[in-house]
Amino acid sequence: PGSRPGAVTPTFERSFMHKAKRVMIIGLDGVPLDLIQGWAAEGHLPHMARLIDTGAVGSLRSTIPPTSGPSWSSFVTGMNPGKTGIYDFLYRRDGSYSFPPVNASQRGGRTIWRTLSDAGYGVSVLNLPMSYPVERINGVMISGWMTPYKATDYVHPPELAAELEREVGNYRIYPTETFAESRKESFWKASFDLLEMRTRTALYLAKTRPWDVFMAVFFDTDRILHQTWHYLTADHPWRTDREDKSESVRAYFQKVDDSIGRLLEHADEDTLVIVLSDHGMGQANNFIVLNNWLLDAGLLQLKRDPWTRWKEFLFRRGFTLRNVHQLADRLHLAQQAEYVAGYFVDHLLKLAFLSFLDVDWKRSRAYSFGRHLGSIYVNVKGREPGGIVEPGQEYEAVRDEIERLAREFRDPHTGRQLIGEVIRREEVYSGPYLDRAPDLILRPREPSDIFFGLADFGHRETVSTVYRYSGMHRDYGMLIMNGPGVRRGGSVEDAVIHDVAPTVLHTMDLPVPADMDGHVLLDAFESEYAAAFPVRHAEPGGETGAGDGSQAPIDYSEEGEKEIMKRLEGLGYLG
Repeated sequence: PGSRPGAVTPTFERSFMHKAKRVMIIGLDGVPLDLIQGWAAEGHLPHMARLIDTGAVGSLRSTIPPTSGPSWSSFVTGMNPGKTGIYDFLYRRDGSYSFPPVNASQRGGRTIWRTLSDAGYGVSVLNLPMSYPVERINGVMISGWMTPYKATDYVHPPELAAELEREVGNYRIYPTETFAESRKESFWKASFDLLEMRTRTALYLAKTRPWDVFMAVFFDTDRILHQTWHYLTADHPWRTDREDKSESVRAYFQKVDDSIGRLLEHADEDTLVIVLSDHGMGQANNFIVLNNWLLDAGLLQLKRDPWTRWKEFLFRRGFTLRNVHQLADRLHLAQQAEYVAGYFVDHLLKLAFLSFLDVDWKRSRAYSFGRHLGSIYVNVKGREPGGIVEPGQEYEAVRDEIERLAREFRDPHTGRQLIGEVIRREEVYSGPYLDRAPDLILRPREPSDIFFGLADFGHRETVSTVYRYSGMHRDYGMLIMNGPGVRRGGSVEDAVIHDVAPTVLHTMDLPVPADMDGHVLLDAFESEYAAAFPVRHAEPGGETGAGDGSQAPIDYSEEGEKEIMKRLEGLGYLG
């Protein structure tokens, strides 16, 4: 444990006769495997092409839903969301129908960096989403997305912040531009500048800090693909031409590949290299506003007072959150991704627009809240503050009714069936936090149909075309493994994101805790290697949050909460 810092010459001729002594993990948030494989085969991504050709490759199944909050939480714990308790970017605050942002202190399960640190290994963690507040580990840690902008406690040890300022420059977690056709030049410049700063930081830490396991995530790949996917698909609804516009997106990923190559200079023949994404990405065509559907079905009821009726009247005529966002975009009020002055705070939005503040919970049996997939919660007595549905038989009857209605749910414009699958939470989740999960999850029949954000009522139409971004998440990300024992040219089958944590622990000669849902990815290795190094198991790792496991879960400050909500709005996650 505690190997030396410094650059080494990478080689990719590996032997199965010895185990890796170090692990380097490079995360590319939201990147689909076929995109990388295609560009690598064409010669645009030489470093990833070399890793692919001399290693093992496969798709990596994400969580349900396939979004960064739950998926990275499962990555660091090896557990399904039923054990981490993280199902989305926001959660329902006890005793209310308000939805503040989650943070790492609310995450159940034990992180791999905690287990590695306790075993004496040196660990470096950089820019991993959902890692704020940081933990005190045997190494260095810089939190990533979902960190409040003004936070000063985003690094461990604390003095590292001043060191990075001195040695690397102005370290930033968030971008300063969001995409618009009218300012695409400044968008790409800001994106390249942020990537270079992030790369210099990762290289500095790899060079100056002893590490046995090194983790660095490039989160901006997700944002780039969200906002420019229409450049990659000529038939996207946003496109008015058929010309090839992919070059600018590809150029960004060429720079990402260059960053990976520079990091690989610190990975020698004893290093297992893992490049992965937490979910994939694909074309987004339509939004589905599920709370509108629940209103129409009578499962969600509005208050009858004059103010609510006036707000509903305005809502039906287009006074909606979406229209205000689009106006802000046209007026260039959303130029910066921080949206410091571009949007109203959440509470004012709820006062001005139709929202859950206008719902009559004593007459409502269900509501929707969640990103990407259709997450439906039953208004259960004793769980929700205004719950009316009795647990047990009545609860099951409501779920049965919603499932029946969902299978009949059709696009009011085209008549096409919208829902492809109805999932009950116990079918996909298990663990102590199952009660936080949505009671039903609706999968769209067409993956380009996206359930509208984390806003209560975002648009007057139940089905409408997307805006602000042209790409949205898919169930499968990517996995590339290269290192001692890995099968050259091998294929990794049926891998799930929570399989990575036990694979890392096994590689570092640690037993896999019994409460991890993931399994060691033995298919990626030569059979002789797998036989020589059998997997060992241990007692459950325990339920701990951020810090050293002794602190209780914390909430963001009011200022930090509002700022995180603005960032979620900026990426389109709140509508």
